[in-house]
Amino acid sequence: MITVSRSRREAIRRKAARIRERCLNTGQNTQATARAIADELPEVSLLEAWRLALGWSRADTVARVGELYRSRGLMPPGMMQAMLCRWEHGRVKWLSNEYAEALCAVYGASAAQLGLDRWRFGPAEALGRYSAVALEACDALVREGGTMTTAAGLPAVRESLTLALLVDPAGSHTVVEVAQAAIEFYSFGYSKHPPTVLFDEVHQTRGLLTQALASGHTAEAVAVDMRNSIGWLSALLGNLAHHVEDHTGARVHLATAVSLG
Repeated sequence: MITVSRSRREAIRRKAARIRERCLNTGQNTQATARAIADELPEVSLLEAWRLALGWSRADTVARVGELYRSRGLMPPGMMQAMLCRWEHGRVKWLSNEYAEALCAVYGASAAQLGLDRWRFGPAEALGRYSAVALEACDALVREGGTMTTAAGLPAVRESLTLALLVDPAGSHTVVEVAQAAIEFYSFGYSKHPPTVLFDEVHQTRGLLTQALASGHTAEAVAVDMRNSIGWLSALLGNLAHHVEDHTGARVHLATAVSLG
């Protein structure tokens, strides 16, 4: 895995924004703009290039997918920014047809234009994809072969968040991405771990985010996402509390989840 500094990631975003502005000024459509971004920034995949060509953040994409589902009379899916991050950088073994269709719909593109047609045959090797702490955490969550054990897997996820907070003690977008990846890991592995053990890990993870927010130095845009993550973690704690028959605690945690989430 090639690791690129946060400053390089920011440089990539700025360059993509300049390419988009240039293409808009010359009347280029989204497809041409995405192709220009992908051609001039080899680190950027087609899927990410389309998002950047539209001028969207990952949060914007997730929100629009939710709006698409609601427009169809459906509840929004459990899509998170960390999932989109991994798809953009080829760090997963598969992408469901349902999510692929949703991305095509919100981006107004075909699967081939987004580079998603490759998922029918398995992902192509990810060459030159940039990463940072968040992607390192993604790799920790999606192991190539083998099974993540309770003893090794749970502490490793929390430690990834701890490392991200060492870099940004008050929180950052990277911290949020790692937290969302952790939530996804806890959710997908919910039935694989003893409830009391998982409860303790989720509780400690929530405590890390709470401590960061308590510093009072978190940027408001980041704080909103961190509070949302704390809400999801609280919901997990509420469910786990039910499993150990702590129904009073479950009500408290679920009420907190509703308040924050």
